Amino acid sequence: HIPVVGRLFRKNSKTIPLQIGCATHIVIVSLSYPGMHRIEDDGSMELNGTKFDLFLLLNHFDYRHNGNPINFTIINDFDLDFTDSTGVRKIIPKVDAGRDSIRTTIQRIMRTAEPTSKIAFFYGGHGELAQVNMMGGTDGKESDFQCIIAGDGRRIYGKELRAWFCDARYSSVAVTAVFDACQSAGSMGLPYTYIPKGETARPYKVSHRKVPIPLVQISAAQMDQYAYSREFSDGYYGQLTHCLVQYLKDTESPTMEGLVTYLDANCDPTGEQVPQ
Repeated sequence: HIPVVGRLFRKNSKTIPLQIGCATHIVIVSLSYPGMHRIEDDGSMELNGTKFDLFLLLNHFDYRHNGNPINFTIINDFDLDFTDSTGVRKIIPKVDAGRDSIRTTIQRIMRTAEPTSKIAFFYGGHGELAQVNMMGGTDGKESDFQCIIAGDGRRIYGKELRAWFCDARYSSVAVTAVFDACQSAGSMGLPYTYIPKGETARPYKVSHRKVPIPLVQISAAQMDQYAYSREFSDGYYGQLTHCLVQYLKDTESPTMEGLVTYLDANCDPTGEQVPQ
C-alpha cells in the first residue's frame, strides 16, 4: 500500500502530526497520446513508458477484474491486455481521457468520498511549463504556468488540480497525488515541501497558502527538468513510478519521510531528474 498522509499544520500552538494510512481509492490516469503531435513543431507526443507503468501499478496494487477491496478508477487512452493475480485475463478498454473527463472524475470521487477516505492519484503523461497561465496571461509565478496535458491535448494547470482535489464534502479526506511527468514539482502550490536531510526528510513551509484537506504531491522532476523512462531488470518503466513501487515492495511500514529519502537516493542516479 502507498502511504497517504495529511498536512503538517499548527492548531492552538500545537503541531498536529501527519496522518498515515492505506489508500481506500486508487485513481490512475495513464496517457500514451496515440497519433498526437505537438502544435509548435509537429513532433510526436506518443509515450510508451506509461503503458508499462499502468501494468506495473495494477500488478502491485493487486487490481482484479471481478472486484477489489480497494476502489479503482482507471483513465487510459489505450487498451491494456491484463491478467490479474487470480488468473482472469481481460482487456481494460481505453476511455475518454480528455480534460473534462479527468475533471468530472476527480470531482465525483472527492464529492462522494467518506470522512475516512484516503485517495491515491497517479498521473503518467506529459507535463510542461506553458507560455500562458490558466487565465491566458503571461504574468505570475512560475508555478502558475505548470500544467499536465490531458488525452485531448488540453492543459490542466496545477492550481486547477488543487481546486478539484479540495472539492470534498469532508475536510478529513486525504489525497496523495503522484505525477510521473516533466516539470511537475510544486505545480499545485502546496504550503509545505519535504527536503531530504541525511537518512530522513523534513517538511519545510514554502508559502502561507491554506489547503482545506490533507493533500500531498509527489513529483518526478523539478520545474526545469524532464521525467524519463528507462530499462530496468524487470522491464521498461518511468523512473519515478518504478522507484516508488520498489520502495513499497521493500518497505513493511512505508512513511512519507522514508519515501522522500528513497526517491532522492534511487530515482535517477545521474541526477538529471530530481523528484520532489
